[in-house]
Amino acid sequence: MDSVTQTIVNYIEQTDVSNREDLLSVARIAFLDYLASLAPAEEEQAVQDLAHFIEADQNIIVHQDRSTNQNKTANQDTYTNHNKTAHVDGYESNSTVRRADKAMYYGFASHYLDFDDAQANLAGHFSTVLYSALLAVLEPNDTWHDFFRAYIIGAELEGIIGSLINPAHRTQGWHSTGTVGVIGAAAAIGALRGLHGESLAQLLSLAATQSAGMFFQSGTDGKPLHAGLAARNGVWAYELLQHTSLQTSTKPFDSERGWFKTIGNITVTSNDIASRWLAPGQLIDPGLWMKVHPYCSAAICGAEAAETVAHRIYTSSSYVSKHYNVSPDAEEQGKRRLCATLVSSLWEDIDRVTVHFPPGADAALRYTSPTTGREGQFSIEYIVYQVLAYGAVQDELFKIDSIDQSVRDYMSRIERVYDLPKVSQSERITKITVTLKNGDTFTETVNNPKGSPKNPLAMEDIRIKLGLTLETKQINRVIEAFTNTDEVELFLRTLRGEGVLHV
Repeated sequence: MDSVTQTIVNYIEQTDVSNREDLLSVARIAFLDYLASLAPAEEEQAVQDLAHFIEADQNIIVHQDRSTNQNKTANQDTYTNHNKTAHVDGYESNSTVRRADKAMYYGFASHYLDFDDAQANLAGHFSTVLYSALLAVLEPNDTWHDFFRAYIIGAELEGIIGSLINPAHRTQGWHSTGTVGVIGAAAAIGALRGLHGESLAQLLSLAATQSAGMFFQSGTDGKPLHAGLAARNGVWAYELLQHTSLQTSTKPFDSERGWFKTIGNITVTSNDIASRWLAPGQLIDPGLWMKVHPYCSAAICGAEAAETVAHRIYTSSSYVSKHYNVSPDAEEQGKRRLCATLVSSLWEDIDRVTVHFPPGADAALRYTSPTTGREGQFSIEYIVYQVLAYGAVQDELFKIDSIDQSVRDYMSRIERVYDLPKVSQSERITKITVTLKNGDTFTETVNNPKGSPKNPLAMEDIRIKLGLTLETKQINRVIEAFTNTDEVELFLRTLRGEGVLHV
């Protein structure tokens, strides 16, 4: 075992989070946010297609009928003719899906809407991979403490690796949710299942050699598939090593030919790992970015800045007096009522919009003139267009097959510039400047928007996300079960009963 691998193995084995309530509290919120990202995605056709592909491959059926949606498709009747029927999670069934495929489904679904959390050092997504892999390998008596400890360990390793290889890894075109995520999944699985020494080193090794995921897939179903494949491959590596006599290298992070050298052409030492491990922890610093809308987290600052600017324009004296026969000093309450009716006409008064970034801070927002809603999730132009057209981001617009030319004409008035000072990898800042045709200029800068580590989502925000799929009574039952059970499996039974987990 090389020294870096030995150091990582030692930390996975020895990490105790019993007295780290700061980390555990983030892990709990992250899990509920993960579920809130997973549940609405199960309505999507691509997600259902993957479930049907898995069921057909294994001669089983996914049952997706529930009170809150209509998921029947023409193909489902075909699958009911199989001799074995089952939910993909094996609940109330006589056949179960392979754990690796369960992890792939969870990873794909939870990242499909790009509604899940992200982290700056990783420049990717923690929870979609880690929780998907951990759910797939759970045993009935696993406790919340062990479950969250495993997640924290996987997140810590991913974040440290990200801090060592980025931004070069990202700018070269890799998607770290896939490339680093599979290693984090292996670490988390190893921690949960109590692997030690060379067994743990081999698991990390087999995961590392499956490292893959390229950023050209953003704006397509290939991007969430990276999360699914990372979770699946971590689980598959674990099961392969547990149930066969296969042996792998125990030197995945060797300084001469190991993962860091191959992927990033960098040399990493044991001290690079030791000096960063839980100091204070990747979930704390730089922390997680959680979302209230399904688009790339690199756009969160710009979207909030645009909302603030839009509100100022809607309620400005010059704008109100131009569009309505009212006094410029109308009461604020009256102005707010006007906002709802003024929204659609705002673009007619805009001359140009400037989005200010630090150099390279918009790398993940790769589409300047998106043609589909899916591409629009990775376009600051499309997101700012929505805010200035409707007053807020419209989630349903990310699902449209084709963006109208008139909308693309509006987006052509939006320009990116890189005149903000360079910030650290863990920071984000965006400035929006809107210039109206009458010469009035409105501007706003945001660096700690809602959902950022310094302005995190609260339980009520998670309830709102869960509310996209569940009714209030269902949400209450889920939260109550989450806070009043010791074993993870007891909570999962509640989720299945409430229609959150189907595979």
